[in-house]
Amino acid sequence: MPVVRISDDAGDTMTLLDINERFFPVLRTPGYDQETEIRGMESWEARCNDVLVCAYPKSGTHWVWEIVNMLINQKATRIPSMKESAMLEGSSRNIMQSMSSPRILNTHLLFCDIPRDFVEKKCKIIYILRNPKDVAVSFYNHHVRLLDYEYSGTWRSYLPRFLSGRVDYGSWFDNVLHWHEATKSLPNGSIHVMTHENLHTSTEEEIRRLAEFLGVGCNNKLSREICEMCSFSVMKQDKDPLEDASEWKHGEPGIYRKVNRDRANIKSEGTFFRVYKKDRWGIGETGSRWHRTRCSQPCMNRKWRTRTLHWSTDTTKSRAYLGHFFNITSRQKRPQ
Repeated sequence: MPVVRISDDAGDTMTLLDINERFFPVLRTPGYDQETEIRGMESWEARCNDVLVCAYPKSGTHWVWEIVNMLINQKATRIPSMKESAMLEGSSRNIMQSMSSPRILNTHLLFCDIPRDFVEKKCKIIYILRNPKDVAVSFYNHHVRLLDYEYSGTWRSYLPRFLSGRVDYGSWFDNVLHWHEATKSLPNGSIHVMTHENLHTSTEEEIRRLAEFLGVGCNNKLSREICEMCSFSVMKQDKDPLEDASEWKHGEPGIYRKVNRDRANIKSEGTFFRVYKKDRWGIGETGSRWHRTRCSQPCMNRKWRTRTLHWSTDTTKSRAYLGHFFNITSRQKRPQ
């Protein structure tokens, strides 16, 4: 298995799986051939009533996956498993085939890397956005606390790593832009885009919007019950016991943690905007620390490589899209 140790500017290393220039977390599940399953994923079969929840890591996948399950089941009952049990890149073809319908699945993959059958069968696809400043802090806590990463770097050395995509699933910027292009390439309404911030501040309204997209009913009583069951405190209480504490530093599960961006030095926010305004779009200094030599993300899926998206061909629209996101998230209350 192509396990690599990726170093940051301070020399701290992180253990990841490298498959076709894509970084993944290393899963050490006995009997599970992670590399073989990921490489063979392009031929996996979808079902017409599948629902796929997609997001960059630490953007609210657990939260939305739980909500979607309750909406599909039409009752606010806790799902007795973690979302990893239904995660494309963390599962196998056989496990996926054995799941009963409708399957509520999730992934952190780019659009071009999900099995093509999900698009051809017009499955419901949901994409979640979250302020990258909060994603970075949450991902940092995830990386230093989960033992499989073998990472112990500081926030000062981690931020450049995050911004340059030297983490599992690569760059947040590339991920968001890739999915933005995907929403434009498909018929209107094929992908439901939602933000973590709106879900936090207007939970019931976002739940009803999600229900409308899924084509299921959701009266005020159901939306209120789902809202209560999916609150941070209740989910942490119910889900933490399902985690394997031995995988976490000090034996303390860290999936459900409140974000405290102030602790990670709020001054670092300026770095995000410098990257956003200049280097990520190839219009800054070519000698910049964050300059990318590639203008596109290569697709793992060989059949889809012809659809690789080049951000430089649509720089103005891409900047406007992300600029809007930065503006709306900076005005809203910080998510917990």
